[in-house]
Amino acid sequence: MSEESLLSIRMAKMSDSELKNYTDNKDDFQEYAVLSAVLELEKRGVFVENSTQIKQDAKASQAIEAAKIITPLETEHTTSTEVPSLYSTQSIFIFGALFSVFGGSVLMVLNLFQLNKKNSGWYVIIGTFIYSFSLSYIYAFLNLTDKVSLTNLASFTDLITAFLISLLSNLLGIYLLYYFIWKKEVPADLNYKKKAIWKPVIIILAINLIAAIMLIASGSFPQ
Repeated sequence: MSEESLLSIRMAKMSDSELKNYTDNKDDFQEYAVLSAVLELEKRGVFVENSTQIKQDAKASQAIEAAKIITPLETEHTTSTEVPSLYSTQSIFIFGALFSVFGGSVLMVLNLFQLNKKNSGWYVIIGTFIYSFSLSYIYAFLNLTDKVSLTNLASFTDLITAFLISLLSNLLGIYLLYYFIWKKEVPADLNYKKKAIWKPVIIILAINLIAAIMLIASGSFPQ
């Protein structure tokens, strides 16, 4: 049984004079106790001065207490659901341009999954594979395959040429994913916390370093 129900039973056992003590000295008692006394007196047909005001004050006090409980919950909910931690668009473009379309698409997919847009995340993955396969055919058609292959680089000039071709190809791929998927799924004014990009950068640099060491060991690295 709730505290309010016990209080109502207790009030029902009191005399009129005891109940009026609550209404006459309402500042000395809790507002709900005073309200219960007023309701009990009215049930008995006893006139209570300022009963309407007492009821209104009690309701206002209950509303204030409820607001104190709800407000922290709403603040916590807003913080946890409306301000996600995401990689910025600039980070995605820079990462994709320097470390391949796959690298940039991974950051984009992580963002979409964080926003609970998993279907769009899978679209990014599929789009990345389609673009990469299409790019290999375009390279073959334009006789660029040898120019972007690390094993065929004979000089520093070849290295620069391969880098520029890869840079432009990566930027185009990331832009297409951004334009057709990201831009349509994520509002431009979305409020979010920028996630640090140093972890994926270190991972990619480590992978590239291992690849370079393997090329040097095999004698395929350009002199």
